Amino acid sequence: MAYSIIGQYVPTNSIIHRLDPRSKTIAVFVLAIVVFMAGNFPALLAMLGGAFVLAAITRIPARFFVRSLKPVLILVGFFFIFHLFFTQEGTELVSLGALTLYSGGVTKGLFVSLRILTLVLFASFLTLTTRTVDLTNGLEKLLSPLKRIKIPTSEFVLMMMIAMRYIPILMEETKRLSMAQAARGADITSGTILSRMKALNPLLLPLIVQSFKQAETMAQAMEARGYRMGAERTQIRLLTWKKADTWTLVFTGMIAAIILITRS
Repeated sequence: MAYSIIGQYVPTNSIIHRLDPRSKTIAVFVLAIVVFMAGNFPALLAMLGGAFVLAAITRIPARFFVRSLKPVLILVGFFFIFHLFFTQEGTELVSLGALTLYSGGVTKGLFVSLRILTLVLFASFLTLTTRTVDLTNGLEKLLSPLKRIKIPTSEFVLMMMIAMRYIPILMEETKRLSMAQAARGADITSGTILSRMKALNPLLLPLIVQSFKQAETMAQAMEARGYRMGAERTQIRLLTWKKADTWTLVFTGMIAAIILITRS
């Protein structure tokens, strides 16, 4: 849990780090749609290869990505096994009593797993290369037209960014509490699944209490700094749209068009 990529920012001063958060948000949103619309392995593998190229451009250590994707690999493995045993398409490969494995299940399970992995990689670039403040400002600018229909976009974006930022903090707190429980003789890493779930009870209550304390502390800090719901606020860091941002969206649009043309 200590190596989750959600909510973390890794400063490397790459060209992707210097892009406007609005252009990165739009590009990631478009790429996520394209990943879901990719209908064959060549297109999906091309998207996955592009994700690896972007990872190299960001200059974020590969070791960080490998260790960060471990929780995602569990989800990917679950979807692969689910399709492997429950998708009855194609030719029969192996019969295991009541369960029969088909070639379509292997193909579809692998395809869905690669799609999830590619999607998570693209989404991670947004938080790994963008400061939370800049990402909040960018999303607020993109959603600003919704203010005309009385939608509190500023509060919604702030709430989302705070939640995202607190994910790694809660994970660190979980790790600290688990180490404290282990020092007191609690064992949550061995035994059956049921025994592990029961062993988590002494861990969950302190974590919930600590989460409420942190939320209260943040609320008091925001009030002390003059935060008011619905009030207009100025920004210390002004967003600047550059030529690189325009070319980023043009290049993203070209990729989307190519994938959509070759999706069948």
